[in-house]
Amino acid sequence: MERLIPLPWQHELWSQLVGWRERLPHALLLHGGRGIGKRQLMKAFAQLLLCEAPVDAVSCGSCAGCQLLVADNHPDLRWLTPAASMPDRDDAEVNDDGAQAERPEARSSRTGKPSREIVIDQVRKTSDFLSLSSHRGGRRVVLLVPAEALNPPAANALLKMLEEPPPGAVFLAVSDQLDAVLPTILSRCVLLRAPIPSPAQALQWLRSVGVDRAEEKLAEAGGAPLGITEEPALDQRQTLETALHEALIKLLSRGAALTGAQIVSTIPKDIAVAPAIRLLQRWGWDLLAERLAGRVRYYPQYQRQFATLSRAIEPSRVVDWAAALAQTQAVSDHPLNARLVVESALLGYAEAMRPRQPVEVR
Repeated sequence: MERLIPLPWQHELWSQLVGWRERLPHALLLHGGRGIGKRQLMKAFAQLLLCEAPVDAVSCGSCAGCQLLVADNHPDLRWLTPAASMPDRDDAEVNDDGAQAERPEARSSRTGKPSREIVIDQVRKTSDFLSLSSHRGGRRVVLLVPAEALNPPAANALLKMLEEPPPGAVFLAVSDQLDAVLPTILSRCVLLRAPIPSPAQALQWLRSVGVDRAEEKLAEAGGAPLGITEEPALDQRQTLETALHEALIKLLSRGAALTGAQIVSTIPKDIAVAPAIRLLQRWGWDLLAERLAGRVRYYPQYQRQFATLSRAIEPSRVVDWAAALAQTQAVSDHPLNARLVVESALLGYAEAMRPRQPVEVR
C-alpha cells in the first residue's frame, strides 16, 4: 500500500485543495521555486481525486485506482511533461506486443535527444485522451509538469482545451517560472503559491528519509530539500558524481592560482554541463556574498576559503564572469563539447580572480 501524502510544510495548502474537491476548478497551477515539493503535492492530489475509497482526506493507497496511479498506469491519468524529464513515461509508448516503442515526437529535431519541451503532438494526444469517457467512472486528470516547458504551438493547442474543458477533466499544473508561462494560460488557471519549508522543517524531513550530511546538502540546494532527493532521480544529467563535485570545489578553491593544466587533468570528457555550471554559479554567488556582506549561502562549510579568496577579488570581474556563466547555462542542453564548455568556464574563473592589469598610459 502506497499513499501519497503532502509534505509536512504543505498541510495548510492541502486542506484548501481537499476543501475544493466537490467543486474543483478545472485547472489549478501551483507555482514556486524548484525543489520544494510542487510535483509531489500535485501527484498526491491526483491520487486523491482518482482514489475509490479515500480515508481522512487522503487516498487509501490500496484500491485499484491508487495502485494503478502509483504504478504510473492509471487509465484516467495523463502526464504532460518533457520527454527528457521522464523518458520512461513520455519518451516511449507500448507496442501491440507490449514492448516499448520510442515516440519520434518526443525527440528534439535538432539534437535527436529526448526533448526538453512539451510539444504539440503530446498535447494532441492529451486531447484524444480527454475525448474519451472515464475508464473507472471518475474524473480524468492531466498533470502538466512544468507548464513553462510548453513550446508555443503546444501552449496554443492546450489553451483551446482550457477554454472549453471537457466534462470531468481536471488540469493540475506546476511551474518553476511563472513569468515563462503564456499569460492566456495563466488567466484560465487558479494560481496557487507553493509553501516554502523553513530550514528546520526541511532538515527534519531530510533526516527522516535518511539523507546524510543533510545540513550541508540543504545549504548547497538553496534550502530546497526535494532538489536533493527527487530531482536527481528524475534526471541524472542534472547531477554530478561526488568525486567530481569535490574535484571541482578543489579547483575553485585555488582561485587565481588555478592553471589550465590542473583544469584539463580534472575535467572528464562526459561531464554533465548543467550541474557543473550551476556549481560554478553558486560558488560565484558565495564569493561575492562573502566579499560584500560577510556571509555565504550555498557552501557554508567553505567559509574560510571564501574569506581568503574574496579579499583579493575585484567584484566587477566576478560579476562579469557570472554573467558569462548565465549565458552558458542557457545553452547547456545544446549539443556542445561538454568538457570544453566547463574548461572554458573554469579558465574564465581563474582570470576573473586575478586583479585587473593597469593600463599603461603613454
